[in-house]
Amino acid sequence: MAQSYKVFIGGSVLHIGNEAGNPTVFNTKLTNPKAADWSELITKMETSTASVFISGNTETNWQNFNANYKLIEAAGGLVQNQSSEWLFIHRNGMWDLPKGKLEPNESVEECAVREVAEECGIEEPTIEKPLTPTYHTYELNGKRILKKTYWYLMKSSDTSELVPQTEEGITEVKWVSAEKAKLLAASSFGSIREVIMEGL
Repeated sequence: MAQSYKVFIGGSVLHIGNEAGNPTVFNTKLTNPKAADWSELITKMETSTASVFISGNTETNWQNFNANYKLIEAAGGLVQNQSSEWLFIHRNGMWDLPKGKLEPNESVEECAVREVAEECGIEEPTIEKPLTPTYHTYELNGKRILKKTYWYLMKSSDTSELVPQTEEGITEVKWVSAEKAKLLAASSFGSIREVIMEGL
């Protein structure tokens, strides 16, 4: 199957590919938008809850979309402990999963393990398997940012007290049951929901 892309833009979702691959009902379907039309389309998505499907030349469409953003790569983890509980952080008023930006000369696996350990105050977890990367956008200092996050399913045997990395805006870290994880996911970011549903 050809490469396809799914990007969370505010409350909207953008699919770029030739097959939706899921039962989503799309508000808007476009084929090969011109490069000049992307900025207007993105602006509309940033201020609405649209679901947009772009078909045609996937790689050209992806390049034209990317031209509107600065790409930042990050990595993080969905971590399970020996009691089959899942690790969550609370940051900027939302329940989230630990993740952070890649440092120079760091592999995505090293980044994911380091960020989880730093943000939650635990020993470095072990990677079980990779999960599907996610894309989401935000604005920083007046510039549009596209963040690609590489995710890993991880295991932790650390039973020490969790310590939130407060300098990163994290106010709480806790282990929760699978049922509770699904509830927290429902009110979290779209990209986080995807990771949790795939991992659980």
